[in-house]
Amino acid sequence: MDRRIDKLIPKAIKAANHCIANNKEIFKKYNGAIPSEYNGYISSFGAAVLQSGLNAAIAFNESENSRSARNKRPLMQAILELIKNENDKEEKLLEYVLSNDSSETKDKIMDAVTALKLAIRTFELEKGAKI
Repeated sequence: MDRRIDKLIPKAIKAANHCIANNKEIFKKYNGAIPSEYNGYISSFGAAVLQSGLNAAIAFNESENSRSARNKRPLMQAILELIKNENDKEEKLLEYVLSNDSSETKDKIMDAVTALKLAIRTFELEKGAKI
């Protein structure tokens, strides 16, 4: 496994726990479980980036227009938590990407997505959870 991703996994577990498993704003707490849909959401994000581009994939996932996109916001928040520094002021992943537009940013995001995908699989996945 890539060392960059290996180093991110502990931080990704914390981000998944904070932004997804215990996010009471989006859905009820499931005793530390993550709704199983998030395994699919994170798996499809990489394909969306390849097909539509990074900005479009993030904009779609942070959108407030559709229910599924609204439910993906905690995932985007977890990715942001993994890549931003303490002194970064952006509160949304798209804001971060637009102000830090580079191939290095895309690489950091894709590493974070991979680490988050592995981290989510360490949680109990709740099937049929009401999101």
